[in-house]
Amino acid sequence: MFITAIFDILKRYVHYRTQLAYVDQLDERTLRDIGFNRDQLHAEAWRRAGFVLA
Repeated sequence: MFITAIFDILKRYVHYRTQLAYVDQLDERTLRDIGFNRDQLHAEAWRRAGFVLA
């Protein structure tokens, strides 16, 4: 069970990093056009990966 939890966390972290790689390709103008700043998108990627922001 512990091993399963570790693999689940690793899977979510890889998902988070994959999303960040996509977000980091966006330029500041594109981010403004969609109404987000970089910090908001990083937080959203973290949330979508299944991690809870404290």
